[in-house]
Amino acid sequence: MARRHWLDPLARKVLQAMGDLPEDSAREGKSHRPEAETPVSPSWCIDVNRATAEQWRQLPGCSELMVDQLLRLQQGGVQFSQIEDLAQLLDLPETLCEQWRPHLIFRWHGDAPRLPEQAPLDLNADRPGMLASALLWPEDRIQRLIAERRREPFQNLADLQERLCLPPAAVEALIGRVRFGARPAGPSLPPRG
Repeated sequence: MARRHWLDPLARKVLQAMGDLPEDSAREGKSHRPEAETPVSPSWCIDVNRATAEQWRQLPGCSELMVDQLLRLQQGGVQFSQIEDLAQLLDLPETLCEQWRPHLIFRWHGDAPRLPEQAPLDLNADRPGMLASALLWPEDRIQRLIAERRREPFQNLADLQERLCLPPAAVEALIGRVRFGARPAGPSLPPRG
């Protein structure tokens, strides 16, 4: 029987994911109780708030667009506290969420996050007065948001953060509280002739 490392399972997984500890050896032989299958724990985990592009790409179904958006938010200082934040932000189907869940570790680096308290606002379509009362932002920031969305609808939180130069805390407060609907299909190209 292979000897297990003395660290607790979570610490062992993190050290293995970082490459500081070798992977557990494959199960040798058959279990002495084959009818009692134990769930296999993931061989790697990522810290969602510190993950690299390569780590995100390990997740099944994680597209380059998702990786780009997550890294842009991370560079802007945004952190996630639960898988539901990611699911809503990336519009993940439940099956994909369940595939990702065993591999994700949510470590908060700093003050505790605020949880959403109301129905999501549509930053591309809701009236300025509604946005001002729900977001409680300074008037000049609301005016920049309105001007920017007229120029081009916002695509996601990373786009919003970059175009409005929002601090990380302002973006974190929006996770789960906003959506980016009402985007037109885009300008049509003139026919080639």
